[in-house]
Amino acid sequence: MMKMNKGKISVIIPVYNVEKYLKKCVNSVIVQTYQDLQIILVDDGSTDSSPVICDEYAEKYSRIHVIHKKNGGLSSARNTGLELASGDYITFLDSDDYVSPTCYEELYCAVQGRTDVIACTCFRRVDESGKIYERKDPHNEPGTTSNVEYLRELLLHIGDVSVCTKLFPRQMLKNKCFDETKLNEDLLFMTELISDIKKIIYTGKVGYYYLLRKNSTSSGYGKAVEDMALNAIAVNKLVQRKFPELSEEGSRFSLFQNMAYLLLVPKNLRNADNRKYIESLAYIKKNFLKLGLKNRYLSVKNKLIIVALTIYPEIVIKIFQRKHSI
Repeated sequence: MMKMNKGKISVIIPVYNVEKYLKKCVNSVIVQTYQDLQIILVDDGSTDSSPVICDEYAEKYSRIHVIHKKNGGLSSARNTGLELASGDYITFLDSDDYVSPTCYEELYCAVQGRTDVIACTCFRRVDESGKIYERKDPHNEPGTTSNVEYLRELLLHIGDVSVCTKLFPRQMLKNKCFDETKLNEDLLFMTELISDIKKIIYTGKVGYYYLLRKNSTSSGYGKAVEDMALNAIAVNKLVQRKFPELSEEGSRFSLFQNMAYLLLVPKNLRNADNRKYIESLAYIKKNFLKLGLKNRYLSVKNKLIIVALTIYPEIVIKIFQRKHSI
């Protein structure tokens, strides 16, 4: 690794009922080759042995700080961690995931003390047996991209939206927080931050490992799926206002996300009492001809699905869910 002027990194780790995975997660941070770390464990009202494990780590390692709070969700825990963070740079780590031993040194080498850029590591998914799943990554080599191009990649679903694979200058996150009323919080956070970022620097190395497990907050139908439709509309409005050169990509994103949401709505929630379902249907009916029909970033298959949803939503959704065993 190259020599550099050291700066402290605050690693914020929200913790909620992860007694089975927590030690591997925290240990992966303790053994980092980059040692100037403030490790913040935010116990978000866990009901298993996670709080005890957190306290044991804090007693043993002076770099580890623990906060116990009432359960408020992932965004609330991250915001609590941000309040305590004192590092020059800040990163996030989910408590069932882990990082490679050189992850934070590679990220810090990438930013080299700058406060107008963020660094990003590559990630892989891994299951509980240890099997690692390869993925097509547009940035598997060291390099940089502009904030506009990064946003474009997010809108086309080829970029990495996660805050956990990023290293942020603390100054950049001043007065910033996660929306505690919505899930898909990483998308909202990154798109609202995008104007403050001059460029994104990629390490080209795999540093982050997402654990695939059942019953996680990202599996199955729930609020995260519901919020992805409304969040996409909000993101598109931001794009149209601040990045008009990405107008077509933003329109594609909002239509695609609402289509994906509709296809996942369970039968018992497809009725007039479900406001989100009705609003999402109304959105694609109102906007498809204007924003989607000639959109070069929306595939022919997706255009056909959206048209069918506007005419026979029940039939289309039933066929999709039967095919995918939902």
